[in-house]
Amino acid sequence: MSLSPETRERLQRQIDALRKRMQLDSNDLEYETHLHTLRMLQHLLDQK
Repeated sequence: MSLSPETRERLQRQIDALRKRMQLDSNDLEYETHLHTLRMLQHLLDQK
């Protein structure tokens, strides 16, 4: 699966936004949810 440059940029923006939210959310469940989503998005972005 090949992602378009626009899709890659959108995924990276989502990853960056999640990283910022993870710093603000102190609730363990929210943090774990963000971490899971972050890993999933990063995996998509890392695929060639």
